[in-house]
Amino acid sequence: MDPQLTPLNQVLERVDNRLLSPEADVRIWSTGFPLLDEALGGGLRSGSLNLLAGSQGEGKTTFALQIARQCAKGGQPVLFFSFELEAEALLQKMVSAEAAEVAEELPATVNQVRAAFEGSDGGTGGLPERLSRYNGGLDALAMVSEYAPHLHIHRSTTTSTTLEVLASTVKEVTAEHGVPPLVVVDYLQKVRPVVTMEEEAAVTHVTERLKDLAIDHACPVLAISASDRAGLEPGQRMRARNMKGSTALAYEADVVLILANKADIVARHHLMYSTNNGEHFREWTVCTIEKNRSGRTGAEVEFKKEFISGRFVPDGAVVSEDLVDERVFVE
Repeated sequence: MDPQLTPLNQVLERVDNRLLSPEADVRIWSTGFPLLDEALGGGLRSGSLNLLAGSQGEGKTTFALQIARQCAKGGQPVLFFSFELEAEALLQKMVSAEAAEVAEELPATVNQVRAAFEGSDGGTGGLPERLSRYNGGLDALAMVSEYAPHLHIHRSTTTSTTLEVLASTVKEVTAEHGVPPLVVVDYLQKVRPVVTMEEEAAVTHVTERLKDLAIDHACPVLAISASDRAGLEPGQRMRARNMKGSTALAYEADVVLILANKADIVARHHLMYSTNNGEHFREWTVCTIEKNRSGRTGAEVEFKKEFISGRFVPDGAVVSEDLVDERVFVE
């Protein structure tokens, strides 16, 4: 029988066995953002392609890393293909984010953690001794050390990280842990296709292969997408159609999340009657669920930025203000 052909009775048996197993396969992966999980129908699903896009500087990598950290803390393997940052830089963000969770006042910042890693903090000794000088630093290091074996960083490059490399690395991590990982790609437009192609064709090809990878390995794929020029223009709120390269991005994806600075998209009357012309709105990022095959579409939730600690505050809120597609500037 064709291995791609599955009688439904086998599907029923497989689901029943999974539910009865004491170590059932993970089918839904929590993002660590409760309101986002609720809107997504529980979180990111195995076999799904999830795209994360947004305004420049809105913390797409930070958002994806926070989801990766949440999954690793839950004992689930994570494979993070990083085209943007070195593993050490990502680790510094994680330590600072954990410090913000345990320290009530003045937790270790990303800059302080970076200085400790680089030995330029004025302290002495190894990493534990240096981080112990900052609030939450030592506890954060211990917490990260606990889940570090579950989180694998692949230092990716546009010249060497092909689709084949992605697939083979996913197989390696799956073999090591016995279960498939959450796969994060930062970011999609930098993945090399099999052969040289024009940009639109290349993005289409990579998107389709990432969807195949999610299905073949029964894992969620979270890929960050760059914006096209129109999506970065002043006066234009980024939408799914502004993801760079191909309409296949929105078509193939199971979930599309768009991050935007709240101050740029809140309606003008909220700015006019707000203290300091709504300057406090800049402290919040709005996450819009533009597409969702397993739950609500159009949901808009907001999260406070704590970029000094390399994170978003996970307990967000449903956006109560009116939002617009045009960015509003108030002098």
